[in-house]
Amino acid sequence: MTTELQPLLDHLITDHDHAVKRMCDLLAIPSVSTDPAYADDVKRAARWHAEDFKQLGLETHVLEGGGHPAVVARTTDAIVEDPASPRVLFYGHYDVQPPDPLELWTTPAFEPTIRDGKVYARGACDDKGQVMMFVEALRAYLTTGRKLPCHVTLLIEGEEECGSVTLPKVMADHKDLLAADLCVVSDTSMWEGKAGPAPAITYALRGLVYYDLKLYGPSRDLHSGVYGGTLPNPATVLARVLGKLFDKENRVTIPGFYNDVAELTAEERATWDTLGFDESQYLGDVGAEPYGEAGFSTLERRWARPSCDVNGLYGGYMGEGAKTVIPAFAGAKVSFRIPANMDPHKLSEQFENWIQSHDVGNCRWELTNHGVAHPVATPTDSPWVDAASRAIEQVTGKPPVLVREGATIPVVADFKTELGLDTLLIGFGLNSDSIHSPDEHFGLDRFLLGCKCHAALLASLGSE
Repeated sequence: MTTELQPLLDHLITDHDHAVKRMCDLLAIPSVSTDPAYADDVKRAARWHAEDFKQLGLETHVLEGGGHPAVVARTTDAIVEDPASPRVLFYGHYDVQPPDPLELWTTPAFEPTIRDGKVYARGACDDKGQVMMFVEALRAYLTTGRKLPCHVTLLIEGEEECGSVTLPKVMADHKDLLAADLCVVSDTSMWEGKAGPAPAITYALRGLVYYDLKLYGPSRDLHSGVYGGTLPNPATVLARVLGKLFDKENRVTIPGFYNDVAELTAEERATWDTLGFDESQYLGDVGAEPYGEAGFSTLERRWARPSCDVNGLYGGYMGEGAKTVIPAFAGAKVSFRIPANMDPHKLSEQFENWIQSHDVGNCRWELTNHGVAHPVATPTDSPWVDAASRAIEQVTGKPPVLVREGATIPVVADFKTELGLDTLLIGFGLNSDSIHSPDEHFGLDRFLLGCKCHAALLASLGSE
């Protein structure tokens, strides 16, 4: 621990209660971006951030891209030790998921409540609490009269939970304002191995391809006693086609699907073997057993291999009881998660060609691509990863765990393609924090830990 950093960490401890109060003030704003009924509250959350940033002496902008506003705040040369130091772009979001079902919350979703050392509220972990960790680290420098060790730009948007639809336009229109050397995101989790939770740096995310398939047959629902066996049933044909997606080893059968998948290095495999991954803990509480592509471990399938899932099936009669019809159409929602090197646009073309290659009688397809996201990966030997590792070790006494993640954060790919930035994902959530669910919560000990680690991170990045 450097002597220069210790007073800052001490300040974060003494100011912790005030920081929790500020976080709770933000959590009390019901900024649900997907529901128009909350539109005014979403704007109120944006104003809350903007006013807070202005009080910190940051150059602040509220940017409109056609949807909910994004708030951008930047440090000036006057509050930075060395004007030539790197610039860090911190990204987060102030919007939250709907709180429904309301009756399953122990206390109201937008009345932040502290119980057993945790704050319970919608957005506590995803992502308001994690955003405020970085803001509090920044505040600690500025309110104690210290100059910042590096430049900082904050980009806090209000549409992450509804797809960040207008954020790419905001990026394209304000590239100069958002110019930086590196992006930092706190919207991920700690590593949970057999030894317990540990801070983690996520260096790779899988990308996403998502389709809605509809197969149309007769002009209307038909009586299955009159027409059954005399014409193609869209539900039956759709089920047959989807059943051909996988072979007996659970490999996807689309031609060329695996051609571009980056092979795992021996070093990565060896590192993952030391993580203490607890397969029974990972799958135990969802009542499942390991299953998937043959020849790979659960962790390898989750982090480094592509996957395909049928996310929903619909069509025909779906109510209670019986109604014997041949449906006019049947539908399915199908998604792919793709690791580094795979191109989502190439996969989209491969999938559509594969779908169209099947004999479906005189039925016809309607294929809707709901969007793609590129996979992203930051080299583990990057100087930014090294700087972040040093910072976390300064605070915790142990180096962080380097992990991949099977999920997708589309905006991280946008940072790479639009702004040319690699991203460090350093989160302090846990899988048990019930994000998107009733009684979402965030441990106050992890909130403080995140504040400390981000303060140390700024100092470490400033020395690069």
